[in-house]
Amino acid sequence: MFLPLFRWLENLADPFQPYAEATPPKGAWPFVFSLLTPFRRIIAFSLTMTLVTVAIEIWLIGYAGRLVDTLATTSPGQLWASHGVELVLVALVILILRPLAPLIREGLDDLAFKPNAATLIRWRAHRHVLQQPVGWFQDELAGRLANRVVEVGSTAAGMVYSIIHTLVWVLAYIAGSLWLMATADPRLMLPLFGWLFAYLALMVWAVPRFNKTSEGFQSARSALSGMIVDTYANIATIKLFSNRTHEDKDSRQKFADTREKFNELQRVEVIINTAMLALGSLLIVALVGYAIFLWQAGASTLGTIAAAVALSFRISSMAEWLLDAVAGLFGFIGSVNDSLKSIAQPLAITDAPNATDLHVTGGAISITSVSHHYGKDAGGLDSLSLSIAPGEKVGLVGRSGAGKSTLVNLILRFFEAEKGLITIDGQDITAVTQDSLRARIGMVTQDPALLHRSVRDNICYGRANVPDQEMFEAARKAEAHDFILGLEDGEGRKGYDAHVGERGVKLSGGQRQRIALARTILKNAPILILDEATSALDSEVEAAIQDTLDTVMAGKTVIAIAHRLSTIARMDRIVVLDRGRVVEQGTHDVLLRSNGIYARLWARQSGGYIGND
Repeated sequence: MFLPLFRWLENLADPFQPYAEATPPKGAWPFVFSLLTPFRRIIAFSLTMTLVTVAIEIWLIGYAGRLVDTLATTSPGQLWASHGVELVLVALVILILRPLAPLIREGLDDLAFKPNAATLIRWRAHRHVLQQPVGWFQDELAGRLANRVVEVGSTAAGMVYSIIHTLVWVLAYIAGSLWLMATADPRLMLPLFGWLFAYLALMVWAVPRFNKTSEGFQSARSALSGMIVDTYANIATIKLFSNRTHEDKDSRQKFADTREKFNELQRVEVIINTAMLALGSLLIVALVGYAIFLWQAGASTLGTIAAAVALSFRISSMAEWLLDAVAGLFGFIGSVNDSLKSIAQPLAITDAPNATDLHVTGGAISITSVSHHYGKDAGGLDSLSLSIAPGEKVGLVGRSGAGKSTLVNLILRFFEAEKGLITIDGQDITAVTQDSLRARIGMVTQDPALLHRSVRDNICYGRANVPDQEMFEAARKAEAHDFILGLEDGEGRKGYDAHVGERGVKLSGGQRQRIALARTILKNAPILILDEATSALDSEVEAAIQDTLDTVMAGKTVIAIAHRLSTIARMDRIVVLDRGRVVEQGTHDVLLRSNGIYARLWARQSGGYIGND
């Protein structure tokens, strides 16, 4: 019966509506207020229904007092004759209007606002974090970051929910109670004012302490979550070294720190709850006792005493609810602020305001006096200059730390060059959009990361509605089709529908690399980067796909990095890097005859690998 109403409420706001992307504000309140525009009508209507609901509740308590007076002054035989219509109308209000108003209010709060607001906040936080460059993620724990993105939706929505669902309700109820007592006898406001003063004093003492301990607990819990995720993500290393005593000592300290912070928080809560119980008891005695005193003096009726009893019990219980809500509100604020430490960081690399799409006509890459040291004094690249002609196949060689991966990362704008200029077909890569830049570059890495999705989703990632035959052909070229058909995951999904596990953990290194190669083949970008693309393959499989690689590279500009020099010996040109600079370049044969670094590296290889000496 209520389902159509619930569906209507759930769709009052669209959490995925377009918006102007910007860095989220760093403060909890500015962050929340910046996201509330789609919900302003829902919030306004909810607050209206809150006031209507409170008005009904206060009126009923007042009417209960008048009913006591009516029963005291009317004979049973005359009750229905004198007050029958009134009683029927009151019954209708209680049976229909009293549940209807809260139903609308609860629906607005719990269906229209809370799920949509949490989703909108998470979605926008996720979208912002996704725009951060690869280097930014290297300074963050993936598990902690994911937890903060998910948590900020619940906590930020909870902040507003606490206000519209609890704080306004209770404050309106207390104000209504003061008005009700004033209409019965203004002197009955004195006990309420005294209690309210003591209650506010308790809040002034309790809220800052709860806020401080809550932030401490949130920080400790975040650290604990990060440690657990880091441990589980590296479980093979943990098991391999089998140092359980050391691991237990480190993790136990994190658990102990979180426990201590939680204890600090709970101590404050115990003090608050005990004080609230004492204040509630004081209110009951003061308000009811004073009403009885006025009745004895002939200044009030039995109905007033009845109303005072009902109000004192109701306000006492709601005051504890209010303080819990305030404490919870500051808990939400602490959690939001903790999440914003990651989420509200400005983008480390942004598109220029007038950035255009990259148009690749030939694939020429020019690197001019580029330096990048990752903010340090050494490492990376040092005034490197290099020109790659359209369609040229270039191999990059050098010992670990020579700058090969740094150069690739700068071309992809995973990092921003500290100095120098990189252009593609004459277009400064900082003047084009990052999405268009990376859309025109295909890449296979040494340790390809697969998404925890199906094989189909991984191969076709970034391309919609790819025909199966096109996907199968790419997999065949990568020597992956046959083993994919034999896959089956724990849920019984088979072949291209089988899921590969987190980062492709259910597959071997060679299988992951072949799926990544199939993905790059399907992308068919005009520029191709191979970073140890065949390092995880055995010699037989590498030989089988070498002809495929030659076909895939045809007509493309290629940059290939390999420690196994035999894989790049057929490149048009080999560039040798050392300490961030180009020290040699030429064909394989020319470099061997020059008897320089490349020749020495080739001579030192055992099985085709470069040593670290």
